[in-house]
Amino acid sequence: MSSGARVVSAYAKQSDKTLPLTGWRILPNITNGLTVSTELTNSEMLSGGRVGKAGMVTSATVQGDIETEMMFEAYDDLLAGAFWNDWSGRASPKTLSIGTTKHQFAISKDFTDINVNHAFLGCVVSSFGLTVDTSSLIKVKFGMTGIGYQESKTESFAKTPAPTPDTAKASGLSIGEIKVDGTKLDVCVESFSLDIDNQTEVQKCLGENIYGGNVLAMLANISGSMTIAYSQKAHDIITNQLTGKTLSLEIPIKFADDKRYVIKIPKFQVSGEIPSPSGKDLVTVDVNYTVVDESPIIERHTTA
Repeated sequence: MSSGARVVSAYAKQSDKTLPLTGWRILPNITNGLTVSTELTNSEMLSGGRVGKAGMVTSATVQGDIETEMMFEAYDDLLAGAFWNDWSGRASPKTLSIGTTKHQFAISKDFTDINVNHAFLGCVVSSFGLTVDTSSLIKVKFGMTGIGYQESKTESFAKTPAPTPDTAKASGLSIGEIKVDGTKLDVCVESFSLDIDNQTEVQKCLGENIYGGNVLAMLANISGSMTIAYSQKAHDIITNQLTGKTLSLEIPIKFADDKRYVIKIPKFQVSGEIPSPSGKDLVTVDVNYTVVDESPIIERHTTA
C-alpha cells in the first residue's frame, strides 16, 4: 500500500532521447498526473475456435497534467516550455513570448514508500493554464506529452535532485492594478484565466519506439476569461464583440520584495452574453477572450 503524501516528483532538462544523469530538481506539485497507456491491436486471424487471439502492443501514449500553486521563479523552466521559447533579456525584467524553441524534460514520479519509480522522457508542455479567483491560491497547470517511459522497483531515476525553494505563493490578493487598453480597469474583477494550447502532435514513424519519435507544436490557441462586475465599463468591453475590435490587457502578480510577474496581452477579441441575474444575485458578466495577431508576454521582475 502507498500514501499519496509519499509521492515525490522531479524534473531535468533533456537534450536528447537518453535519460539525464544530472541536472535534476525537485518539482513541487499538487498532483502529478503523468501516466503511460498502451493500445492493443487484436489479430484477425482465424484459429478454428471462437476465442480471439492475444493482441499486440502497437502504440503507447505518455501524457498527463501537472498542477501546482504559483511560486516565483519555481516553474520558470516549465513556463519557457509552455511558451516554446527562452526567457530573453539580461536584466530585470526578463520576458517570455510564444516562440518555436522546444524544451524537453525528463520527469520522475516516485512512490517512495513502496519503492516504485517512474520516469517519463522527452516531455514537452503541450498546454498551460493559469487561474486566479478571490478565494484560493493562484493555480497553474502544465499539460505534458512525452515520447518515452521507464520504470524501476530498485531506485529513483532522479539522481540527487536539487531542492526547489518553497517561496511565497500568490493569491487573488496578489493581483495589482489591472489595465485594459492602458487604462486602469475600475471595475471589480472576480476571476481571471489564461490558457495556451500548443496543439502538439506526436509524430510516429515506422521502426520508431511505440511512443513516437518526435513531438511538434502547431498553431497556438491562446484564450481565457474574466468575470467582472456588470457596469457601464463592463458593457463597453462586451460590446466590442459586435465590431471585432481588439483590446489590450495587463495583469501584475505581486510577490514579496517587489518581485512580480506581469502578464501582458497586446491584442485580444472578446465574446460574452448579457447577464440574466435573479433578484438575489450580484450581477457579473463572463468576458471570454481570444488572443490574436501578437503573442502574450510574461515579464519577470526581480527588482522594483
